Amino acid sequence: MPVSPRVFAVIAGGGTAGHIIPGLAIAEQLIEQGRAPLSIAFVASQRPSDQRLLADSQHPRLLLNVDGLQRSISPRALWRTATALVKLVLASAQAGRQFRQWQPRVVVSVGGFASEPAVRAARALGIPVVVVSYDQHPGLATRRQARRAAAVAVAFADSKLPGATHTGAPVRAAVRRLSRSTASHDGARRQAAEMFGIDAARRVVVVMGGSLGSLVVNRAIEEWAIANANRADVAIVHLAGERYMDTEFALPSGSLLQYVRRAGHDNMADVWQLADITVCRAGASTVAELVSVGSAAIIIPWAQAADDHQRLNAAWLGDAGAALMVEEHELEHRFASELSRLVDDVALSERLTAASHALGALNRSSAIGAIIESVAR
Repeated sequence: MPVSPRVFAVIAGGGTAGHIIPGLAIAEQLIEQGRAPLSIAFVASQRPSDQRLLADSQHPRLLLNVDGLQRSISPRALWRTATALVKLVLASAQAGRQFRQWQPRVVVSVGGFASEPAVRAARALGIPVVVVSYDQHPGLATRRQARRAAAVAVAFADSKLPGATHTGAPVRAAVRRLSRSTASHDGARRQAAEMFGIDAARRVVVVMGGSLGSLVVNRAIEEWAIANANRADVAIVHLAGERYMDTEFALPSGSLLQYVRRAGHDNMADVWQLADITVCRAGASTVAELVSVGSAAIIIPWAQAADDHQRLNAAWLGDAGAALMVEEHELEHRFASELSRLVDDVALSERLTAASHALGALNRSSAIGAIIESVAR
């Protein structure tokens, strides 16, 4: 990996796709404002998801051996927390050594345990830090880092973080620029449909359970697909998650419904071109892309998310009339009827789509990049 002798910005965070994807979106905003890819570096974790998502980029990177702190007080969890603290100290020193070579003008934290060593190193070296928060309820690292940040960019207007500026959430350029109301959309939709082997003229339901997939979401859509196998007007694109691709599922012989199952898809713009209706979790990146594009949605917040942040993200959409929220404990008795209602009631889905798109106006801007440039100056 070629390394620039002088880096403009370091984007720090990782451990899940939900941190790396926003980081890449921020990098794209900086590139749009004239920064070279080699002048934007990443500090992330050594987890495979981080390595895979950064693999095709030109950005210099430092991948650290770090882990998150455990919330449990079981002996195993306490041991993992103690080990994580040792790793944090070592990783902070490693980040400091790298920053002395890169000499960045600003460090941008996108949160998560992988951001901590970089933020600690930045403070020790006097480098200003910009914290970017895209959850309705920010994580522990983000809350702690925001107290001493040079600037705090937030996705939600009512954020309680100190010094918060409402910028919208970071979204990849291909999704941010996607417009489903232009003449070119029909051609792009047909191309995406051909890629997945479905009919673009059908009502397309896109289903995704987060970067790792979700067993309960998978089961819910599989049951709905079987019950509606004779529908010739619906196609389902199901991003089931790599760990669930070995699970056997097939529609009954002679079914008219189109169903495509994939582990995931790297270019989410293809998926959003198709999504007349979206069934998804309420992770920050998913919600940010959903409202940037505008899609009628059923949101199923992950019940075990830290600080219940997914339910708060989902409630933000629901309260704005931009989505229907179905909690995990309601799936058995509500999901099928709500999805059928969205598929059949075009007026309802259009109202949700319009409200969703309205919420994403700031996401489609480059406000985060402008704040980073200002702090660096």
